Amino acid sequence: MSSIETLRVAPAGTTDRVVAAWANAHPVTRRAVVAACVTSAALGSAVTAPVAVRWSIAAVGVILAVAAMVDVHEQKLPNRLLLGALASVSLGVMGASNVAIAASATLGMLLGGGLMLLVRLTRGVGMGDVKMAAVVGASAGAVALMAAPVALAVASFAGATFGVITRRQRLPLGPALWLGWAVALGACAAGWLS
Repeated sequence: MSSIETLRVAPAGTTDRVVAAWANAHPVTRRAVVAACVTSAALGSAVTAPVAVRWSIAAVGVILAVAAMVDVHEQKLPNRLLLGALASVSLGVMGASNVAIAASATLGMLLGGGLMLLVRLTRGVGMGDVKMAAVVGASAGAVALMAAPVALAVASFAGATFGVITRRQRLPLGPALWLGWAVALGACAAGWLS
């Protein structure tokens, strides 16, 4: 075997990636992740939606917050966490047994993922960001279709502002996408979006 072959390391599993991101996170980042998880649970209880959708929103928020932490650590969003978040949205929508909610979540997913895919075509974001935007759109869209574009607008503004302030051209978009998701669902809970 050549020296290159002996240096290959098996890719870390999702759990290992989350543990490494947590272990290497600054204490402020850790507190922010915990606060994001608590906020996600609060949003799940605050929105006006069927119980199944509310539970899925809480779960999605926690999963997206953890994925955002990994994104900060690795500059890469974990596919398995995003798939888990999408599964949670899907289960919540199916549990609601409401065609209007299913249609709104599907349109939100297409809108969120589609808009981010357009940005991806310019090489502005990675495919993980596209997938996370689709999950954000589906989850927010399950509550109110208008919440999906609001979430992406807030995420875009937050990401761009952070990039300008820090003078960075490459940054993890996961935290901004979670923030957009939280703001949009908070607006839904307050009755501003319906």
